[in-house]
Amino acid sequence: MPTLVINEHEYALKLVLFDVDGTLVDDIHRYRSLGKARYSAFNELSSENAALEWARLSGVNPEDWSIDPMGPISKAPRRDDLALAAGALYLDGFSWYEARQLAEKIYEKADYLHQQIYTPKLYEGVREKLIELKEKGFKLGLATNGVTRITKELVSILNISHLFEVVIGADMVEEGKPAPDVIILACDKAGFQTSDCMYVGDQPTDMEAANQAGVKLSLIVGNIESNLREGNESIKSIRDINIFDK
Repeated sequence: MPTLVINEHEYALKLVLFDVDGTLVDDIHRYRSLGKARYSAFNELSSENAALEWARLSGVNPEDWSIDPMGPISKAPRRDDLALAAGALYLDGFSWYEARQLAEKIYEKADYLHQQIYTPKLYEGVREKLIELKEKGFKLGLATNGVTRITKELVSILNISHLFEVVIGADMVEEGKPAPDVIILACDKAGFQTSDCMYVGDQPTDMEAANQAGVKLSLIVGNIESNLREGNESIKSIRDINIFDK
């Protein structure tokens, strides 16, 4: 079995699990268009006041469509995001039961609108590295706080769904990241122990989830290099994952 080389350190692994947004996919572009779609759906199905309240709570600025990268639209599992949307509707005068039902309809409408305006984009070098890992014999999977169905649709549009053994979203577990549930379930579904796995993400919460799950290596991608505990590595880009054939 080939060995992964990260920062000149060798790791014998069988399964490589990835976060999606901010790790494989350009999340800023994605969440800006999602913010527009949800804001539009709020306006259409409820009111502008509710749309503005939702935007404020979610970390969306409707003046320039900038997104708080640590806000709920970027980081919260969908069930938490829906509760927030229902809260905005409750403050606009709906009963809680009505607000929960309407929030579901608004997000379903927004999903449809988002499909019309959003074209997903992988970060540079991601497709090539995923193909290389697959061809070298590593099993690949996705473990995300996103919705499983939407994640599968996303990777299908990107034409990379055939590369993954398993796709697990937070809707399939009790708790999303930073809890370890999605990673543990992904390993189980792929037929591996967590100790056979590397998890790749772009946020400290990804590393927290991976470390709680007991993976062999937690790899953070991007510009976050400080406060890495033992068992963690940091690289700038997915392209910096190297494969060594012994």
